[in-house]
Amino acid sequence: MNGNPVIIKSNKYGLTVRLNSTMPFPELLEAVAAKFREAAGFFKDAKMAVTFQGRTLTKDQENRLIDAIVRNSQIHIYCIVDERPEEEAYYEQAIRMAEQEEKRDGQFYRGNLRSGQSLESDTSIVILGDVNPGASVTSKGNVVVLGSCRGTVYAGASGNRDCIVAALVMKPIQIRIADKMARSAITKRSDDVEYALDPKIAYVKDNHIYIKSMVRSTLKEILGEDEGKK
Repeated sequence: MNGNPVIIKSNKYGLTVRLNSTMPFPELLEAVAAKFREAAGFFKDAKMAVTFQGRTLTKDQENRLIDAIVRNSQIHIYCIVDERPEEEAYYEQAIRMAEQEEKRDGQFYRGNLRSGQSLESDTSIVILGDVNPGASVTSKGNVVVLGSCRGTVYAGASGNRDCIVAALVMKPIQIRIADKMARSAITKRSDDVEYALDPKIAYVKDNHIYIKSMVRSTLKEILGEDEGKK
């Protein structure tokens, strides 16, 4: 791979970027920038998720690579996801989550929330980053975390029980939706802990908060589609 340090593969919703495993990172960063400058016309205004392959990256390196891609192309990167066999459907799921919230006049926040930081919104909010232990998010609408949710999240703060909380990694200290609350055990409080992606969604039903895997059957249940067919 020495002659081609960066290889790009794409589907409708996602990018897979294969990186040289031995090239010094500053040189690799330049190679990524050059590669996406060449491909900028192809991607136009695409909204995508991205997977990096070929080498282990720190969060700082991932962020610098994302910045290089965004600055040198017309791609809107919504999230970084692990490689999965069903990657196109998985990427689509992540992108659709974000797009739905934007269409509802929601806000978009890019960055990680660390311990002691808080974010408040009068509308639904999409967070491109992690909500770490000790951080909090409060929204009168829905909360979608395109990253790890390990802090405190309050959706439906105006009293709307129909609001949801969704995350690619759902390990919150506390979730509240309207007047309902759920807690989980506190484990490590480090901002650097990595977890396998396992998208989940929290919603209120029968006076309780349920947290379930984000699969089609769960979404149908939340939307009431099954009931409508009866």
